[in-house]
Amino acid sequence: MSASAAHAELSLSGFYAATIADADGGTTHGTSTSSMYVTYTDTLDNGMGLTFNISASAGWHGADVFIDTGMGTLGLGDGQDSAVDKMDGSPAIGGSLNAYGPRFGAAFNDGDAASGASLMYTSPSVNGFTAKVSRGMEVANTTSTAGICLNPTHADEMQAVAAGAECPTSFTRVSGAAATEGHEAVMSYAVTGSVMGLGVAAGVSSIDYVAAANTDVEPSFVTASYSLGGISLGYAMYDSDAGSEETQMGANTSVGGMTVGVTFAEDDDTTDTDFMHIGAIKSLGAMSYSVEYLETDEEGGSANDTETWNFTYTIGF
Repeated sequence: MSASAAHAELSLSGFYAATIADADGGTTHGTSTSSMYVTYTDTLDNGMGLTFNISASAGWHGADVFIDTGMGTLGLGDGQDSAVDKMDGSPAIGGSLNAYGPRFGAAFNDGDAASGASLMYTSPSVNGFTAKVSRGMEVANTTSTAGICLNPTHADEMQAVAAGAECPTSFTRVSGAAATEGHEAVMSYAVTGSVMGLGVAAGVSSIDYVAAANTDVEPSFVTASYSLGGISLGYAMYDSDAGSEETQMGANTSVGGMTVGVTFAEDDDTTDTDFMHIGAIKSLGAMSYSVEYLETDEEGGSANDTETWNFTYTIGF
């Protein structure tokens, strides 16, 4: 804090988010984000802008460098992920402080996990449109090695596994190494902008594996938003390129100082699932909270249908 006061180029910020969920199986309380950020900005001798950011959370620590070249920004570091990951937020989900991944169904593989510490280029705005291109790093294909597996439920139960063998079901590997499916450098492309008041975004990632353990995929997304008479309308489509495609449509508006929204979604998969989400957000300045209801309806009966109430609160500075 003293450094922030002494040097205008330094800033300190933080963000915390937690949710109390009442689902069919009981009530849970968990933290989704607990992070601190230190940012340093300066101008290089050649006139280019420099930003250095350090992020620290309970389970992750990373650093990123951004160089403003005057013809776009080059990003390097741990938090670059993929271009799709930076732009695939859903405008169809309103009244929510929860991150749905951005899908209600299975997580959308946007390429960020496979990309690792990427290189990312962000273009300057041209006619209201901005593009991002990222390149991840290659990962070698490796085989598993001999080790020990432990049963977390019964700490006295251990089992040795040979090279090439996997741990028994429910066991956790505590020594040795599991096999890793290698992949080529992940390329990701995304663009966002607006045309006559219609906000649009689209992107695709290319994930090519070395061996045949996984199928090469090119997950993609398209979103659109439009404001009409104080009501914001949103559409989103996420295609995993692996048999799953989720489509979302929603609307949100401001009522009594709160943002309220409703969303309907359908996940077209081996087993189709419909979703309905209703939520309301109230901002209190540095703190905000939301109350949300999510209903899932799986085809073929009601055995896997769920109803979940979420109370989420966030603090940012």
